[in-house]
Amino acid sequence: MENNISVQNTVSASSSLCQWPQGQVRIVFDGDGVLFSDEAECIAKTQGLQAFLKFEQERGHIPLPKGPMQAFALKLQKVCQALGENNQWRIRTFLVTARNDVANLRVFHTLKEWGLDINETHFLGGLDKTPFLRAIDPAIFFDDSSENINRAKLHIPSAHVLYGIRSIGKTIGTVLSITELSLENDDEEQHIVGTNTNQQWLNEKILKN
Repeated sequence: MENNISVQNTVSASSSLCQWPQGQVRIVFDGDGVLFSDEAECIAKTQGLQAFLKFEQERGHIPLPKGPMQAFALKLQKVCQALGENNQWRIRTFLVTARNDVANLRVFHTLKEWGLDINETHFLGGLDKTPFLRAIDPAIFFDDSSENINRAKLHIPSAHVLYGIRSIGKTIGTVLSITELSLENDDEEQHIVGTNTNQQWLNEKILKN
């Protein structure tokens, strides 16, 4: 994992100043409720921020449970590796999360345990993700928060992951890997269902570039 972390108040130099290579596919994942389960998010929602921070600090050595997009992220990594060393630049991954630097230890431990290499990690401490996402200019952004999606989709392709505590009352039960992709520029909506469809979408995106 590259040491490129944005904490609370700045867009990292690489994302704000970098001229991204033409043909590169950039994928942005949220953390809790997307790459990871909503275990910690449930604590924050039901018991508050301080309880969440205490919960995470006590479990910093314990990997987070898998979220709905974990398997897709690992498959994405395999695709990147299959491109060969000289072409791995063509896929770049980002973790952009509302967590702050106090709650990041468990995240790094989890990614290491999974063997998942994320190119850039950004801990925003609750800041609006949209300016960071616009700087990254991804092919797609995955998040379980409708609020984050509604802001981001005005600027970038955004996929709403219906999962866990954020989807209670909106869906019956837990939808593990269903995403809603809003493409504002094309004035249309598409639905991506399941990891296999996500993989097919990625392959088409890479071939197109």
